[in-house]
Amino acid sequence: MKMFVSKIVHNNEMRIKVEFDFDTEITRKIRQIPGSRWSQSLKSWHLPYTKEAFHQLKGIFPDLEYEKDTKTVEKTLKTQENFKIEQTIQEHHQDSKLVLIKKKSPDVNLPTSVEINQQKPAEIYINITPKRIFIQLPKNETDIQFIRSFKYANWDNNNRQWVMPNYGKNKELLKSYFEKRQVVYSDKSDIIIQEKPKGMIEEGKIKVTNIDNRMLKLYIPFSRPLIEAIKQLTKCRWNSVETCWTTPYSEYNIEYLRKLAESNTLQYSYEAISKTVGSPRLPRTANFKKCPEEYIAKLKELRYSYNTLMVYTDLFEEFINYFPDKEIHEITEEEVVIFLRYLVNVRKISTSYQNQSINAIKFYYERVLGGQRKVYLIERPREENYLPEVLSTKEISKILISIDNLKHKAIIMTIYSSGFRIGEAINLKIKDIDSERMQIRIEQGKGKKDRYTILSSKNLDLLRKYFLEYKPKKWLFEGMSGGKYSRKSIQIILKKAALKAGILKRITVHTLRHSFATHLLESGTDIRYIQSLLGHSNTKTTEIYTHITKKGLDKIKSPLDDLDI
Repeated sequence: MKMFVSKIVHNNEMRIKVEFDFDTEITRKIRQIPGSRWSQSLKSWHLPYTKEAFHQLKGIFPDLEYEKDTKTVEKTLKTQENFKIEQTIQEHHQDSKLVLIKKKSPDVNLPTSVEINQQKPAEIYINITPKRIFIQLPKNETDIQFIRSFKYANWDNNNRQWVMPNYGKNKELLKSYFEKRQVVYSDKSDIIIQEKPKGMIEEGKIKVTNIDNRMLKLYIPFSRPLIEAIKQLTKCRWNSVETCWTTPYSEYNIEYLRKLAESNTLQYSYEAISKTVGSPRLPRTANFKKCPEEYIAKLKELRYSYNTLMVYTDLFEEFINYFPDKEIHEITEEEVVIFLRYLVNVRKISTSYQNQSINAIKFYYERVLGGQRKVYLIERPREENYLPEVLSTKEISKILISIDNLKHKAIIMTIYSSGFRIGEAINLKIKDIDSERMQIRIEQGKGKKDRYTILSSKNLDLLRKYFLEYKPKKWLFEGMSGGKYSRKSIQIILKKAALKAGILKRITVHTLRHSFATHLLESGTDIRYIQSLLGHSNTKTTEIYTHITKKGLDKIKSPLDDLDI
């Protein structure tokens, strides 16, 4: 096996970088060297730049071949012991006396220059761009207080540097302050920033781009009446980055925009595109780490639902395997933030997925280990303005008609007619059906809450036929082995039925629940009753269906129709 050794500067510190193909045994031995650390940014191990660390490395791996010239590293370490240096300690921002010091370094572990009560400051790196200034410097309370005096100056913990806006006299003040210090400048502030492109906006044309049946991007020519008209759409927002308007996807919104273009004698352009965003999960390796037993035991002890248990353990496994060479107790808070940023910036996960990951990690450190409550501050993406996909009453009819199997039809009909979550449907017991009061009891649904929902008379007739033929014993919907019906099977049933019915929308079993609520609202049911049937704790959760329903929208008149044009 070949091992690569090189001299590097990492976080303003001289280190020995060690590169080799992944091997658990070699990693274990390198950890024995004091001061050895793993760098996520370098993707390698590194050791203190000392003679002792270098010889200890050679002692542990005497038979390994070193492809790089290790004599260069050894020679550099040796000469550090005997050379004399002369350094002038520069004047800081206060009037301090200049001191000239000469000292022979007696030990390779000590700095090669020593100032009274101070160490020699390492090099300072200042990168100036047209909009921002990035500063890397050794920790010094006086320098830190000076940088903090600038408005909007912030510490970037991920890149270990200070960041401040490049405006006013910020650049000149920094150069004046560090004038007599050892500074490396990179000044690109004279680069001309081109104006943002106008995107896809074209005169005389309304262009609509449908992203994955979730978001509509609207490119319209500037016109006050037009802008006022599209602001009538649900959650319509201006996106300054892409220079377009955005609104959640819905068939009503598409039709509204088409008619808006016609009424203003504008050309209408519509395009549907599919985007695959973000990277997939890291593949499983032979050294894949399972979720700790104490983690699972704590979830069961606190009586978390089976679904939460599966989600938390899966997300926690993704977290601990992101650091394959580290034990769980070795992962620092800084590395937790690095992982969460990886989820947002590389995986491009949704806000809900991100929040669940944070909760899964916090559960281990706070509940399993009994640590203090922690808050991980990272830049969260803006909350998505997506509306849930719903089916029309005709589409629901087509799906139910297309299902021939009696049990399959009973399952899909029950979920839609009562607004069940998929987990609530598979947990239904025969005793939960109350045919006298025409109600169905949901026992310990989401949030550990019991509730009642409605029982359709048509659904009751079908359930009686199903019961006589299949004779379930405990669970209302049982699998072939007698246990609960599986989630995957229900998802496959709906997918096949939708294809057979010719429905091309991206729908899930939860779409039936959204459709149930929307159809109730359109038929005039009070939103507070719908909230109770769905089991929502907050009315705001139920209010999202008011943005989907078309009831009343046909009576809204565009202000454009009142203009004398």
